[in-house]
This record gives sequence, structure tokens and C-alpha cells, in this order.
Amino acid sequence: MNMKVTHVETRRIDGRRQTGHAYFFLTGETIMENLKNRRSRPTKEFRKLLKEVLFGQLECTPHQIGRITWSQKCGCSCGCSPGFRIEGFYGRDIFIDVE
Repeated sequence: MNMKVTHVETRRIDGRRQTGHAYFFLTGETIMENLKNRRSRPTKEFRKLLKEVLFGQLECTPHQIGRITWSQKCGCSCGCSPGFRIEGFYGRDIFIDVE
């Protein structure tokens, strides 16, 4: 699968969380496709793109960023918002559109 990032947005979050979160959105995906595919995301490809965003566009350094882990329950305890937890990326979440 060959994906590319089309848009990146960061948003400030409250200070209670110990990690930043990154969420991926597939361009053109319908709500039904999103519901069907939530548990079968291409996490290896997403991880590569996330590193490109962190170290390229957002100009983070490897010393700032700790572990990056995939979590099916990243944004919600029911599993509806899968994403990556990013140690060292405090106070912000990343929303990444890909095609």
C-alpha cells in the first residue's frame, strides 16, 4: 500500500494526558467503510507516515519523541478511535489525512 499525507493539523489538548495522540483519516472513506475498517488499519504504513510528519513537517527531534505505540482505544475506551500514543509529544494531538 502506497499512501501519502495530504493534510496535517495539530490541536492543543489539556495537560492531564501523559502522551500526545495521532489519528489517521483516509481521504474519500465513507462512514460505513470507516466503521468496517477500524480494526484493520495499515498500522505499519501509518507509523512510517507519522514519523515523516513528526520529524519532517513538525520538526521534532528523535530526542524529544519517546515510544510510539498503536492503540485501538487511543481516543475512546470503546475502541472507536484508534491511533498512536506518542511519548514526548505533550499538549497536542495530530490529525493526519492520507490518500
